[in-house]
Amino acid sequence: FFLVAGFLYILTKPSLLLAQWLFYGYVISRLLHFAAYFTGQIHDVRATFWTIGSVIMIFMTVRTLLAALGV
Repeated sequence: FFLVAGFLYILTKPSLLLAQWLFYGYVISRLLHFAAYFTGQIHDVRATFWTIGSVIMIFMTVRTLLAALGV
């Protein structure tokens, strides 16, 4: 889903800096989630990293939908 959301978000022509922060932030949050899962961290730590990535994806999706609606 991230690849589709990211591709559509890029089509809205966001600022390069914002797009880089969002993409890098998503990848880093998922890598941190994997590391937390792999090392047996508690659920709260894993959930925090997963939530950061989910919020980034939701943000990109909402911005894409708003651009499609012309808002």
